[in-house]
Amino acid sequence: FSWRKFLSFLGPGWLVAMAYLDPGNLEGDLQVGALRSGSAKGTDYSGFRLLWLLFWATVGGLLIQILSARLGTATGRDLATLCRLEYSRPVSFILWVMTELAIIGADLQAVIGSAIALKLLTAGVFPLWAGMLVTLVDTFTFLFIRALGIQRLEFF
Repeated sequence: FSWRKFLSFLGPGWLVAMAYLDPGNLEGDLQVGALRSGSAKGTDYSGFRLLWLLFWATVGGLLIQILSARLGTATGRDLATLCRLEYSRPVSFILWVMTELAIIGADLQAVIGSAIALKLLTAGVFPLWAGMLVTLVDTFTFLFIRALGIQRLEFF
């Protein structure tokens, strides 16, 4: 065990763990919870239920990340590699397809959210399709810069 090596992974690991929370979704959930719990009738507690759902989703995500970190530390391999090695080929393929669909769903939500944000920020000057196109160009630009090397990406 080396503290130096541990500390070199601590920063990126913490960044990924905190990025899981997605501040935009967290803030949106908190705002809806606050609005729903302050209804005119005073008996609507669905906002607090939403806050509890947010809390348990965060705890569940944290638990999965802790287990993934332990798995990586104990085996030296990531979860995808271990699934490929431990499960049969058809099961591994099904897991891969489900993972890809989850990633596509998360990315699609981010692209549509960016397009809506651009439309709101420009008071409707940017239509949704233009906002999606800007997000697409932005994403591929950063992927291209990353392919050139991490030093060039850090330059910006």
